[in-house]
Amino acid sequence: MLAPVLLFLAIAYPLVSHLGAVYNAPAVPLLWLSLVLAGGLLAGSRSPLMLALAPLCLAAAILGPAHGHADWLSRLPPVAICLGLAWIFGRTLLPGRTPLISSIGERMRGALPERVARYGRRLTLVWTLFLGLLGLECLLLGLYASPFWWSLFANFINYLLIALLFVLEYPIRRRVLGDLEPTSFLDSLRGSLRVHSS
Repeated sequence: MLAPVLLFLAIAYPLVSHLGAVYNAPAVPLLWLSLVLAGGLLAGSRSPLMLALAPLCLAAAILGPAHGHADWLSRLPPVAICLGLAWIFGRTLLPGRTPLISSIGERMRGALPERVARYGRRLTLVWTLFLGLLGLECLLLGLYASPFWWSLFANFINYLLIALLFVLEYPIRRRVLGDLEPTSFLDSLRGSLRVHSS
């Protein structure tokens, strides 16, 4: 029962964040995000980051308006999300580690041919740089743009850009690894979730 509610809260967050920015109610998205994080903890997540962020978001939602800080606090989550994801991808590029995309491939296919592993490393680097740039964009727009334009990018356009990278990468992968048996999107997603949970 908790999983569908948590999924709804997570999916609705960008819209809630946008409405909070447009209607000058920055505490609302902070409170919403604290519910998402708390729901994740109740669902069994043991992430130390989630455990730390849930009370911080709740405290920001309650105390931020009283001290006049709720507006800029509400602009931090997209920055943290993008940079956090960039870190998750980027740390796997360190010496002695298997790049994240290659790890997903190994979980799904077993040992990878060298050219496939090399492609996985390059694609992991692309995602690291791309997500890092999105985080920087969110930060700069949060500092210098109007609430509407910041929110338009942080809550909608950036998600479209992520989807676009997924779409554009597929024909490139087919061209580079054309003789490799294709993998469905759902299988790739399952492999990704298994790697993340391990």
